[in-house]
Amino acid sequence: MRRSLAVAVGVTVLACAGCSSKADSADAPSTTGTTTSSKAPPPSSAAPKPTPKPSPVALSVPMYQRALTNVEKVLKPSVARLMNARTIAAFDAARGQLAAAVVLERTELAKITPPRGLVSAHPAVLDAFDAYAGNVSTELSKAGETKTGCGLPKALDVRLYEAKSGVRFAYAELAQSVQKSIGKGVKFGALSVPAKLPQPAVFGGRGENGDVFQRSGSRGSGSLRVTNAGSDIVVVVTASNPRKPIASMYVRANKSATLTGIRGDYWVYYKSGSNWDAKNNRFTENCSYAKLDRFLDGSFTWSLTLKSVAGNTTESETEAF
Repeated sequence: MRRSLAVAVGVTVLACAGCSSKADSADAPSTTGTTTSSKAPPPSSAAPKPTPKPSPVALSVPMYQRALTNVEKVLKPSVARLMNARTIAAFDAARGQLAAAVVLERTELAKITPPRGLVSAHPAVLDAFDAYAGNVSTELSKAGETKTGCGLPKALDVRLYEAKSGVRFAYAELAQSVQKSIGKGVKFGALSVPAKLPQPAVFGGRGENGDVFQRSGSRGSGSLRVTNAGSDIVVVVTASNPRKPIASMYVRANKSATLTGIRGDYWVYYKSGSNWDAKNNRFTENCSYAKLDRFLDGSFTWSLTLKSVAGNTTESETEAF
């Protein structure tokens, strides 16, 4: 009896031990399954806000001055190349390069943020650069002419002078407009605006009073004293054609001069104008041509006042000579 009781007790203990193990297993979290508490939160439907870009930093006045100085340093070689051009083709090439450089530097200036004190001035600076091309076109309208005001071929040195001066004037206007916009605290122009070119000799050129610069054939006994009451003139005496003179003499305004050694009877022609071309013996601007309506006897000494002719002698306009 005692032996069987012991066996029964042992079975009971084993059974209970098994029950206890299952209960513990149910209470512990599973290593293979998932639970509600371990799931990630659902994604939000709202889009993320973009990171704001930093505001551009305004330049200080010294930094702005440095930017404008750099622009001048970039443009200066192009300006010098144009001013040193010796042919029309070289001038045109240099003009195009300068125009492109001005546009490029304007683009770079538009990217900077000016000092607070120059916020309203900076757009005017850009406008000055924008106006450059139009100003050049206006200034070059005269330089494009190949004839003088008297219809003569314009000399190369005159054409280059007018062309270079036109671009220089337009560039100087650009610099002056920039300087006016930014005021006295910042400077622009002194580094890159070229000096004025010396004028060709023909500009404002005049002959010497009484200079006889043409003479043909043998000399005679006739003489002609001319008193000039108008602008500078050239007096031509000829037997028939003013293009084939016996002699030609320059008489300045409000001066008198005497032409001697005239041979035979002659006509008197004269022409007036400005910008005397001493190399080719001709006026190049403001030309007018006239003829004395009286054939003069070469055996006498005559006195003539121009443009008020003495006595009842008249004058008439004539073709260029």
